Amino acid sequence: MGIASESLSKIVEIMSGNAKVEAVFFTNIGGKEVDWDMIFQFNLDNEDSFYLKVKGRKAELINGTASDPNIIITGDNNAIVKICNGKGDFTHAISREEIKVTKGKIIEVIRLTRAITLVLKTK
Repeated sequence: MGIASESLSKIVEIMSGNAKVEAVFFTNIGGKEVDWDMIFQFNLDNEDSFYLKVKGRKAELINGTASDPNIIITGDNNAIVKICNGKGDFTHAISREEIKVTKGKIIEVIRLTRAITLVLKTK
């Protein structure tokens, strides 16, 4: 396990069971709650690949490569460590070109930032 996956793993542990974070994992569309079903693949420098699976309002971090991720994030693993330590967010890391979203919508990555920020506020 690398430093980015280890840092994100600590965040993910706190996500499950946190009602405020779980609220980020669904959307109300026309009065109906729709769960956020998303796979974030992380292919970072100096780190083995891993992915974050969000399904059923729960998050799980898994080593390896997902077969069909919705989002692919590449770049500096230290940028993810900073985000997990509350010293930045995905928006700033992308704008500073520390990481890139090579597949998927950046808005979904920003949504992940909201979940991480909520976890950091509960620490």
